[in-house]
Amino acid sequence: MTILTAVLLWLLFVALLAGVLRRLPWLPGVIVAAGLALLAIRLWTLPEAGTATMLGQTIILDESSNFLGFTLQLSLAARGAAELLLFWGILFALATAWLNADRALVPSIPLILAALILALSSAPLLWAPLWLVIAAVLMAFPAQGSTPRLARAALRTLLAPTLAFPFFLFTAWVLGQTTIAADDPALWVSGWRALVVGVLLLLTPVPLHGWITAQGEHAPPLTAAFLVGVWQITVYALIRHIFLEYATVADYADPARWLPWLAVIQMGWGALFSMSSTRLGQLWGYLLLWSYGATFLAWSISGEFGTQTMVGLFLALPLALILVAAGLQTINARFGENAKYADFHGVSERLPVATLAVVGGGLILLGWPLGALFPVRLATFRLAETTQSLVFLWALLSLLLATVGLIRLLRALARPLSDPQLPRESSRLAWLILPLSLIGLILSLNPALLDPITARIADWLTLL
Repeated sequence: MTILTAVLLWLLFVALLAGVLRRLPWLPGVIVAAGLALLAIRLWTLPEAGTATMLGQTIILDESSNFLGFTLQLSLAARGAAELLLFWGILFALATAWLNADRALVPSIPLILAALILALSSAPLLWAPLWLVIAAVLMAFPAQGSTPRLARAALRTLLAPTLAFPFFLFTAWVLGQTTIAADDPALWVSGWRALVVGVLLLLTPVPLHGWITAQGEHAPPLTAAFLVGVWQITVYALIRHIFLEYATVADYADPARWLPWLAVIQMGWGALFSMSSTRLGQLWGYLLLWSYGATFLAWSISGEFGTQTMVGLFLALPLALILVAAGLQTINARFGENAKYADFHGVSERLPVATLAVVGGGLILLGWPLGALFPVRLATFRLAETTQSLVFLWALLSLLLATVGLIRLLRALARPLSDPQLPRESSRLAWLILPLSLIGLILSLNPALLDPITARIADWLTLL
């Protein structure tokens, strides 16, 4: 048995157990969180080479699996990304169980993570795109939710991997035709062009960003945050793998020239429309888009020297996302999903913790002080100011516009109460918000607390 086989079997077992118990109010979330935590701890304690024991079987850590004649291996680089994915799965499973939110997400978490880990363990140009398509199909189910809603979020989730798939396959075919390509340099150029197009499609730039905003508008809030986050981690690790393994691509189309602009356009687009949003879900979708672009801006500006910073960003990001999503979950339960600002009344009076979670969590997501993301956002803006001043100005403008969008939301939430029958929020929300805010505050004041974890995962990610 290989380490990849053991990981997949464990994830399938956890998913099956959570699916059987899905009708219970909180137990499936606890089971998924515990199962993912056990797996994450075991992967963390495994040696980098040699043999170990998992599921009662002896495994050779550097041994690969064969599937239809192709090699699959959970390398150290893939293991580092898998640890980040498992961490996200643990947090969102616990948050969903605690809030008794949409139950379609919890049983899907292990299956989605299994497909994403398979993508990271496969050849980046041949099998990885296929597993990304399968992961997108699995992501469509929790995006649809357990109650009837528009299928736009579920369908748009399939857009990026489906469009990128043929471009990766064409590049893989070109690289396999060494004899023909040697006599036809134009074929090599076509292969590199196809790979660059595939990478761009996976990054889902504007105007292909619609799946992110659709998640915010039509998927449950926690589900939208989880799906966008784990997808970005996987795409980051996969594209990073491609750039390192096929260095000619970076020479042909240096990402340092175009990736910052792609990221800042996403940030600007998200900020502009969040400022003009009139619906709560719409604002959430554009905040997710802004955060998506800001993460890629941090990567494009820092490059390989910022790998540890990127790991720290992915560890801190779910804290802010869960804050906002938990508040949205409570407000949606009172006013309906994607409610209009004009329908709000007495929210800050009857739902003060939810109001604080949405507005305060949104400010933390943007990187304002006293939040978990403040050190990373500040470092990104400082580096952008030093290296690319025009990118810095546009990124700063997007930050201000997104902040104005949150201020407009706060004004709507602060309208006086007109219906005395509006129920108050549950105290369970406060017991989720307070520890997340406290952890974020501690990390903002002392970001070096994560250094032992981020340094090790960053070392793994560089071992390609």
